[in-house]
Amino acid sequence: MWLTRLYDNPVLANLAYSLVLILGVLAYMQLPKEKAPDANLNIIEISIPLPGASTEDVERLAIDPIERMLRSKIKDIEHVFSNAQSGAGQVTVVFQDIKRPLYERRLLDVRRELQALAQTELPKDTVPDVIEVNSTNPDWFKVLVYGPGEDDNFRRQARQVQRDLQRLPGVLRVDTKGLEDPELHVVFHPERLAGLGIDPTALADTVRAYFRDLAAGMVEVDGREWLVRVTGTDNAAAQLAALPIIAAQGTVKLGDLADISRTSKKVKLGARFRDQTAVVVMPMKQPGANTLDVIDSINAYIGQRNRLSAATGVKLFLLIDTSDAIRDALAVMEGHTWSGMALVGAVTWLMLGTRLALLTTLAVPFALSGVFIALQLSGQSLNLSVLLGVVIVLGMLVDDAVVVIEAIGQYLRRGLAPLVATVAALREVWLPVATSSLTTIASFMPLMLVGGIFGTVMGVVPQVVCGALLISLVQALWILPTHAAATVKLGAEAWWRERLRRRLQKHYTLLLLRVLRRPGRALLAVAAIFLLAGAALGLGWVRFDFFPEEPNYGFVVTLEMPNGTPSARTLDKLTEIERRVGSLFNPGELRASAIESGAVVIDGKYLYGHQYGDIWFNLNTDAKRDAAALIPLVKPVLQSITGTVGVWVEGDAPSHTGKPIKLMLSGVGGQELEAAIAELKRLLGSLPSVHDSKLTNVAGLPELQLHLDSAAIQRAGLNPDAVLRTVQLLADGESVARFTDQSEPVGVRVRAHNGNATDIAVFLRHTVTRADGSVVPLSQVLVAEQRIGPASIVHRDFQRIVTLQADIDKSQTDTLTINQQIKARWAAVSGRYPGVQVNFGGEIEAVNKGLSQLGQQFVLGIGLIFLIVGAQFKSYGLPCLVLLKVPMAFAGVVLGLLLSREPISLYTLYGAVALAGIAVNSAILLFSAAHDRLLGGMGVVHAAVYAARRRMLPILITSLTTLVGLLPLALAADRSATLWRPVATAIVWGVGFSTLLTLFIVPLLYRLAMGGARPKPQAAR
Repeated sequence: MWLTRLYDNPVLANLAYSLVLILGVLAYMQLPKEKAPDANLNIIEISIPLPGASTEDVERLAIDPIERMLRSKIKDIEHVFSNAQSGAGQVTVVFQDIKRPLYERRLLDVRRELQALAQTELPKDTVPDVIEVNSTNPDWFKVLVYGPGEDDNFRRQARQVQRDLQRLPGVLRVDTKGLEDPELHVVFHPERLAGLGIDPTALADTVRAYFRDLAAGMVEVDGREWLVRVTGTDNAAAQLAALPIIAAQGTVKLGDLADISRTSKKVKLGARFRDQTAVVVMPMKQPGANTLDVIDSINAYIGQRNRLSAATGVKLFLLIDTSDAIRDALAVMEGHTWSGMALVGAVTWLMLGTRLALLTTLAVPFALSGVFIALQLSGQSLNLSVLLGVVIVLGMLVDDAVVVIEAIGQYLRRGLAPLVATVAALREVWLPVATSSLTTIASFMPLMLVGGIFGTVMGVVPQVVCGALLISLVQALWILPTHAAATVKLGAEAWWRERLRRRLQKHYTLLLLRVLRRPGRALLAVAAIFLLAGAALGLGWVRFDFFPEEPNYGFVVTLEMPNGTPSARTLDKLTEIERRVGSLFNPGELRASAIESGAVVIDGKYLYGHQYGDIWFNLNTDAKRDAAALIPLVKPVLQSITGTVGVWVEGDAPSHTGKPIKLMLSGVGGQELEAAIAELKRLLGSLPSVHDSKLTNVAGLPELQLHLDSAAIQRAGLNPDAVLRTVQLLADGESVARFTDQSEPVGVRVRAHNGNATDIAVFLRHTVTRADGSVVPLSQVLVAEQRIGPASIVHRDFQRIVTLQADIDKSQTDTLTINQQIKARWAAVSGRYPGVQVNFGGEIEAVNKGLSQLGQQFVLGIGLIFLIVGAQFKSYGLPCLVLLKVPMAFAGVVLGLLLSREPISLYTLYGAVALAGIAVNSAILLFSAAHDRLLGGMGVVHAAVYAARRRMLPILITSLTTLVGLLPLALAADRSATLWRPVATAIVWGVGFSTLLTLFIVPLLYRLAMGGARPKPQAAR
């Protein structure tokens, strides 16, 4: 028969095994290595630059048109978040969980509609930039270019570094901070122009004309065609001071009217490193590229450039270098994998012997090799999530092999030949073996559907587990039996191992009979265990921490100075903070610190202005203290800093979920909204576990808002456009031309000399020139209003919102509980503010989404398990008995967390959901054997005892291998295991507890449930 022929061909099995193993090793060596998996998040960010525009102008001119377009023309949008800043806007579009091809079409729709919008509604020359967000934690690096001075050479060197890094393999793009294109500034003196009757706009137009390149076209002369072109940029810069400007009394040289200098654009962002001027260059890793290779390439480039620092005048330093942390984390997880593999081998050797242990553990490298081949073919990387999946599945990979090899041993003891015994054993156990693997796969497979941030981090774990289990099933049903038929012989076991097995079976059978004779006591003990687990949850004995913090080797101190603070003063204050915080570090802890000014990130959005700045402190990865230990020491130092609006500290790793408390208020504004904000501030202040509450609706820079007085302009005989252009020239000026110098683009800007005015009213004393050369003060043709504008305007789903957020002490409460308290208290007073709506976001939004999705996938997994088990036993009742193992395992998880003092996180619940399929496997094995005997005519009690005794050893071995495979990770004390340890802890406690119940309570439940079943003759099968 075909099974005999299959198992009698060891050459085929050996060749297949060797091929998979070799290809798997090669795939493992070639897989890109990174910390977290890349993910298609279906998120895009639209950036809109509007230099010189106020926050409200950015909202009106850019944000509102783009939002109208998104709402009316783009489908499948889940959320839209918009942020208007002075000079720039950003719109983040979060699409629904749609397939990648449909997302690509929606992305093309957005690009097409933005192009159309740029030609119709957006301000002239505004080009929105669209960037896809491919990861929750994108790999980016800070390269500091620093030197003693900021001149043309410094700028050119920084630009060259940017271009060089862009060419490195694996770099997607390179952003910069503090690096602006050079400009030729023509700074005129308004009073000189007014005295000569020269219109500032005419001066700007004259400079523009001399720099203009003109392709005039073609003329025909004597039968030949000539191209006619005017080149203005070839020598205009050199002769700029000599350009003639027409005045009322003749011509005047431009150099007599204006100061001409080469500088750079107005730098809003600056940096300092080691007390020197710096430019921040930030390479971004391409999705799928090897993070460690990219970092090594950057470091090699930095070393090469620094050897030339005497000639270039600049040095480079990599501030954000995660390579050591990634290598350490991967090494730790790989260490847990090897430790688990060794423990699995030890357990199988102890229970089965050297030869059988070797045959069973051969499933591990075979299955893992297949997984690594699949990862390489699908373009994925080797990351911590992949290694977590490997650690989880490690002990389960031998489960099927253990059952198969133990069944073969039973038939060998009956005197059958090895090949005959192998075929007979496979006929008996192939269905329960396949069913147990499929039930585990059924519990993990729905977890592939979990979306959001949590699903992005954990999505590859069920892929690894399911793939490895399927491959191990092939090994258990084909390669292992082939090897067993050729190598396993009766009598090859050590005498003490056989004696140990018989003693275990004997003592276990005696204990089981006691349980079966006293079912009431056993069930009462189980009920007590469930009550204890329920009390632990209900009374808060087990605490919740839904998102445990990852180890962080850096932190950021953020500074906000009063509005209007010049950049130099902000930098001085940052330098003071850097010095005072730096004194807290022990020798060898601080790797480097760097100052950046002009922009900060608050609540995931940038705030720009000279009053903002931050300091990045980067720690050595081998430091004894991490950011979590240092931040509490930094806070008292910051509280003693004076002369600021605010200064605070946070970890440098971006939060994917936001603050634990994030209240988003929307309404018509005015006094009612202000009163609601004050009410919520009082509410948060009354909660002892809440601290560091912040309102994101902060004031911006003072504004001089001008309106054209149409009647006055008409009386003065002025062109409104001339008035507007004059205002532009008196402020930031006009960019009138561009040319190239030494392969570097150079702009030409014409603007007025600002002088040393101390009052904004001086601005209105400037004049507008009439056609006849006479002048009119701006105050006569403009209506002025002074006001303080907002620093930013935030929209959520096309509505203006104000955000109030805070942190919590997670040793006193958890995110879910505190938000429920706030929601209940707000519901009691919300009637006073009917025009205000409060939405809860941040971490609680991610928690609710994660809980909802895990609940849905759990129900789906239970349904699939019921379907598989019901199909095997052709019964509705037996699947229910099998699924009773699930609450037993959950009770074990709760009691285990109570003993280990581990909190319940989403990662713990993830492990609990996965546990459902693992826990029922032993019950399937036991019920399968019992049901076969019951159908063969054996009594219920006899069938239950026989099945328990028959399956005790494989159940014990498979449970132990699953436990010891995860035990190194569950007991890990290193910081890199913070996120993954809860998953292992949940499975270890759940499997351990449910195994005890399987061996004693499950046979009892089978006896009670099947007590009325009448034995059927063998023919009934």
